[in-house]
Amino acid sequence: MRALLAAALLLCACAHGKDDRTICPEYRGQRCLGAQTCALDKQRGCEVCACKGTNLGPDGKPTVNQ
Repeated sequence: MRALLAAALLLCACAHGKDDRTICPEYRGQRCLGAQTCALDKQRGCEVCACKGTNLGPDGKPTVNQ
């Protein structure tokens, strides 16, 4: 059941920075279960992003909060 819920959340996740040209190209298609946060990398002149609000299990896969 948890795997089904996690799969459904993955399908509904948004690609937050897909069309934002200030985000570095490798992060534009990033999908997050939780919020996405970005910070300016001054050396590269674009934003690098990370997913926040997800928990990883011991196997490195996302888990659903209970």
